Order: sequence, then structure tokens, then C-alpha cells
Amino acid sequence: MSQNSFNRFRVLLVFWLGATATLASTPPDQALIVGRVLDARTRQVIPCTVRILTSEHNVLTENPSFQEGFRSSGAFEKSVPPGETKVSVTRGFDYVGMEKVLNLRPGDKIDLTFPLERRTPLHGQGWYCGDNHAHMTHGERTIVVDFPYVALAGRAEGLDYLSVAQQWNLPRVDPESLEAACRAVSTSDFTLTWNMEAPKNYWRGDASRCLGHGWNLAMRGTTAEGQDAIQVLRQINAGDYESQKAPVPNFESHALIHSLDGIVSYTHPCRWWWGEWGGQGIYPSEESKFISNLAQELPFDTVAGPTYDTIDILMQTEEREANEKAQQLWFTLLNEGYRISATASSDTTFDNPGRGTPGKVRVYTRVEGPPTLPSLALAMKSGRNFVTSGPLLTLEIGGHSIGDVIPLTQPTRLKASLKAWASGMPGEHLTQAEVLRNGKTLKTFDISGHSMEFQTEFEIDENHTAWYIARCFGSTPDQVAITNPIYFEGSDSHLPQPVLARVTGTVNDRESGKPLDGICQVMSMVGLTPVPLSRHEFSKGRFVLEVPATARLQVRVPGYQRQMKSIFLDSPPLLDMTLNMHCSELIDWSTFEQIKELLRKVALKFDLSKEK
Repeated sequence: MSQNSFNRFRVLLVFWLGATATLASTPPDQALIVGRVLDARTRQVIPCTVRILTSEHNVLTENPSFQEGFRSSGAFEKSVPPGETKVSVTRGFDYVGMEKVLNLRPGDKIDLTFPLERRTPLHGQGWYCGDNHAHMTHGERTIVVDFPYVALAGRAEGLDYLSVAQQWNLPRVDPESLEAACRAVSTSDFTLTWNMEAPKNYWRGDASRCLGHGWNLAMRGTTAEGQDAIQVLRQINAGDYESQKAPVPNFESHALIHSLDGIVSYTHPCRWWWGEWGGQGIYPSEESKFISNLAQELPFDTVAGPTYDTIDILMQTEEREANEKAQQLWFTLLNEGYRISATASSDTTFDNPGRGTPGKVRVYTRVEGPPTLPSLALAMKSGRNFVTSGPLLTLEIGGHSIGDVIPLTQPTRLKASLKAWASGMPGEHLTQAEVLRNGKTLKTFDISGHSMEFQTEFEIDENHTAWYIARCFGSTPDQVAITNPIYFEGSDSHLPQPVLARVTGTVNDRESGKPLDGICQVMSMVGLTPVPLSRHEFSKGRFVLEVPATARLQVRVPGYQRQMKSIFLDSPPLLDMTLNMHCSELIDWSTFEQIKELLRKVALKFDLSKEK
């Protein structure tokens, strides 16, 4: 017997034995539903989400983390009261869900088979979906889940991969233990992986001063020096109330993640609220506190790099304003020439009642070849993505796909095509599709008749640098999908270069004020590790240098203690502007221009003490 045949036999045996046991224990005044869910093409049993609404108007659940039904490996059985009962089976957005209405009598045993079909050809074309921002433990810890349950939830939602952070229910937390736990529950068609919600960084633990939150993908767990990357990132990021930690900018976390072959995203960049906070550590209780999850450091990180790779433009669908602002921020970056890739993630928290919903929003990424985490990360960074809370769509222009760049040497007319599909969730349909040029609506297509598929072709005339995206909507405004751009690159194209800081430094004896001669070494920080970039001699206590805006400068004078300063952390105008930023300023390009101006007039003062 082959391994595949043996596995199928084992599933059916477990299914039969379980059904027999349950049938024997079913109360005589109840009915029994026995279900099996198959992939319609392969006829293999597949994990799914099941919702059973009983005649008593109760939804059957198994885990308080998920209250809209239960997760199933593909074989399930439930005792239910007699009467009209509705059974719904779904598997994410790309599989067409099924519903059956049953009229049950006491003692009935109903065997049901649900063959689920894919709605689109996307999976066969190399599109894979995932959620990079999920929490096994967010902090509330009201519910404890394990790795098998998290993996089952991801598979039941039709995800190809799921990445969980920031705390994990393991007796020992280190990269090796996490890799082993994830590998044990991954399958040939699903990968569970771990990441860090990093950077996740509050200035001295103050919830009003958020440098920004992030997630990463495909990051190795051990640095070149053999350090545990989890512990390093925890050390250089400050959570709520962690006022004792020395502040570290996000871009130094970005550099560490990149050195570990990962990509990094800013998540929920425009989320903030007023609420109660404080009462711990050095912070008094406040009834109405400005609480920020804003990506307040993003403007600096953009003009200085960009130091990050992607930005989430779609998060929890109920946060409509935050999502709209994030998309506005993304449009602004694109219009200024920054080809930042758009992503989406759910911020699922398995330890909260009803919040164990990975993939509620997700990112689809197209890769060539096997969907390994490194290949997904590279394609994601390259913009070969669309994001969605339900519908699915693709855009092509002149044979070019999402993420491609079309060289433009003369006015050009190209044929474009847009394809859209409604979410496979029962009752979903399409209502509208759009094409946007440079953030402005170019074409709108109204879709009538509760259609579940839509396709159109049209022509695009272009003679300038521009970017095009497609967007489509489902049955409600919360059901939306947005592609990354296809770019036209003309002679007027400009890809912004990192803005250098012009630093005027003064170096004096701390006690006498005497100007000193010495050496200034320019450093790049990769996490906690300084990497020398350049070395400059100075005399008479003064130097003027143009250096990367992310640099730290270390001054060395014989007979004196060394001193290092950060252009970002030790420049009050830059730091204060960042720490006090609100959403209206974050999405305003004039903020980015102001940072550029401030970087051209950085002043650092080094008062050195003599060695003892």
C-alpha cells in the first residue's frame, strides 16, 4: 500500500470509528449529522470551517476562540435537536462554500458529502494566500490554544501559510523549538511559520508615542553571531510601559530583519484611538489617552531608505477609516515614486473570544515555482500581490502582470484585462470593479445580477510615468480586493534615492570646552551590532559630513571616552516631530518634505569626558 493510500485509509478508519462511537452515544431525542468534505477535483478530504445553525437558533462551536462555527479536519459529526437545521461548509475565499437545509426527526442519522470546488484558476497560476499577522497569545490569555489548533484554523480558512507571533504556548521559546512546533503541524499544502510582531515599538513604553508596529516574513531565527533573533528584537523594541528600555529606532530592527533574509512590513499604519490607559510603572492612569498604533516613524524611514519593504493597506474590516487612510498613505507614496508593495493581514488574536479568525483579510502573492517562504517574501516585496477581504481579482496590461514595470519610450496603446470573482462564502457576489491611474478612478464597471464572476477588456493610452491598480467590491463595502500596481516607466520617471543627512558636529572637552581633534566613525546599526561605514578625521572640534540618515556617529579622541550619537535619536527636531505625529500629518506629503529639510541641518554636539 502506498503512503497516500495508507493515509486515506487511516482518515476513513478514524472517521468510521468516530462515527460509530458517536452514533452509539447519540440521545434518542436527537439527530446525528455525519459530514465529509472533499476537494472536488482531487476527491481528498480537506479541512474546512463548519457552521451548524440548529432548530433552536444556536450555532455549534468547539472552541471559544472561534464562535461562528467550528474547525474541522474534513470529517465531522454532531448531535443536534430535531427540526430545521442549516449546515454551511466553507474554506476561505477561493473555494465555493456549500449550504444544506435539513428537516431532522429524532433518531435521524444524516450522511452528508460536501465536494468543494475552487472558484478561480489562481492557485494553478501560482497565486498563494497567507496571513502574516496572527497571535497565538496577544497578551489577554483568556483562551489557550496549541499549534495543532492554530494550523487547523489556517487550513480550514484555505490559507497556504500562516505566520504566528509574538508569544507562543511552548514550555521553551527559541527559534529551534518554534521551527519544530511549526514543522510538526505543517503539511504538503500548508505551512505554519512563526515571526515577530516587530518592530513593535513605543518610545519609553508610552502608548501615545508609537514608532510603529510591523511583521516580518522568512526571517532566520539566529544571527550571524549566533544570537537568538527573538531575544534581540525583544531587547530593542519597547512595549506598553517598558520605560526602562533604551530607545532604539525601527530602522535598526529593519536592518536586523534584512540581515536575516526576512522582509518587514508596517502594519495598521493609521490606527489610533482615545481610551483609558496607564496605572503601571511611571505612568499614571488616564481616562482619555491618545493611544497610537500609528506608523509614526514611517515618514523618516521612507525618505531615509525606504528601510521597510511593504505596508498593510487592509486590516480588520470594521476599521474602515483606518484602512481608507492606509490606502491614502500608500497612494501618496506611489505618487512620489516609491514602489512600496501593498499587503494585508488580520491581526488575529487566538486568545480572545471570537477573534481566532486568521485570513479574514489576506494577501495573495504570485510566485514562480514552489511557494517557499523565501520565494513568497521576494515576490511580495516585488509587489506581485493583491489584498482582499473576500473578492479575488487580477489585472493585466499588454501581457504584463501585477508588479511588472512597462518601459515607455513613446505614447503607447495597450490592451488591458480585468478579471474578478466573488468570495466563495455563501451569498457573496460582485457589485463593482474599478481601474485607478495614479490613485484616481479611470474606469468604473457596475456589475449587476448578483454575478459571481466578471471579466472585461479595454484599452489604455499612456505617454507618461504612471501606475495602475484594479479594485473590486463584493456585496458590502467591507468586501474589497485591491491589486498592487502595474507601472509605466517613462523618461520622466524618478525613483527616489535615500536622503542623506548633512551633519555638523562639534567636539569639545566637557569641562573646559576646549575644541578637540580626532576621528568620527560612521556606523550602521544592524540590531545591536555596529557596522562601520566610513572614517573621517576632524580638527579644531568641528566636522561637516554627509552620511546616511540612519547612521550613528562615534567620536574618538585620544585620552577621552568614546561617544556615539544617532542622527534620529539625538536630533530633537526630528525626534519630536516623529513622537508627536498624528494621522493627518502621517498621510500628508509635506511631513515627508519637512523631514528632508531637517535632515539637511542636523547638529550634533559631543562633550567628551577624559578617560579615567
